[in-house]
Amino acid sequence: MNVVYEESTLDHNLSAAASVSPLHPVVLTKFIENAQEIDVDAVAHEGKLLIHAISEHVENAGVHSGDATLVLPPFSLSEGDMERLKVIAEKVAFAFKISGPYNMQVIRSMVPGEDEAQLKVIECNLRASRSFPFVSKVLGQNFIETATSAIVGQDVPEPVDLMKQKRDYSAIKVAQFSWTRLAGADPFLGCGQYLHSTPDSYMTLNTPPSSEMASTGEIASFGATIQEAYWAALLSQTGFKIPRLNSGVLLGGDITKPEMRTVAEGLTQLGFKLYCSSSEVEEFLNDIPYVSAQRIFFPTKDKRKLREVFDEYDVECVINLAKGRGTSATDEDYVARRYAYPPVP
Repeated sequence: MNVVYEESTLDHNLSAAASVSPLHPVVLTKFIENAQEIDVDAVAHEGKLLIHAISEHVENAGVHSGDATLVLPPFSLSEGDMERLKVIAEKVAFAFKISGPYNMQVIRSMVPGEDEAQLKVIECNLRASRSFPFVSKVLGQNFIETATSAIVGQDVPEPVDLMKQKRDYSAIKVAQFSWTRLAGADPFLGCGQYLHSTPDSYMTLNTPPSSEMASTGEIASFGATIQEAYWAALLSQTGFKIPRLNSGVLLGGDITKPEMRTVAEGLTQLGFKLYCSSSEVEEFLNDIPYVSAQRIFFPTKDKRKLREVFDEYDVECVINLAKGRGTSATDEDYVARRYAYPPVP
């Protein structure tokens, strides 16, 4: 599963797909950039919606829902959007005469010239999703119990709108990754690619024929605010360490991403020292008012020297806003992402 931005990449991906499976077609769909993804978990009985939960993704659409960060209750959706999402859930349940659990992935995107965001169902699964336990705990309603009643047609409860109940807490679900357990795996949320050593080269890329979910677990935390819940969840991740104030941050990736400027400005205001490994990123960062970044020597083949560089500049955090995976194991962005993850004992 790849996002293609230019014709040459399209040709490469189609050729690779044909080499892997020449007898099966390739599905091409339109990718909506900068769109928001929303999870809707629901239970219906004979086409009538009983309960539903609306969880908002932190990451833009394009990240597998199993790898995405979920927020419940939603933090940015308007009451109008919430009502429209409920109507969509009702229409889907009615159209398929659903009795039991179902999960929908909905894309929310703004269209130029329109005041109201577009909501499109891109996926609907007639089953319980991995987020059912999460929404059940957060909303205090056993979705599986309700789904079981709906399936067998006994003790079916009356419909209730859990999303209209005001709550004085937020909950966040983050993914737990195990990149360091997979030799050469690129810590990047996208299509599954791994790097393998060969006798004739330092490393080469190999792309397995599957769309993927990279996470190997998940962590859910509650908090009085979204920030408190998110911070608690991050601190529970294996290997996550808080960078000390005034320490160094290595920035890299795609400078066309709007988040790059926002991140650089925020880190500068907090007092962190900014470093980068490419002249392109250095020029971009130093053109931002009140932001200063230093380009540093960045060895890509010697981990010991890379450790010395990190120690010399007191780098304790890596933020890499990549557009895609590294093309080789000596790609600076790949090395930075990979090295940022500590070994798992």
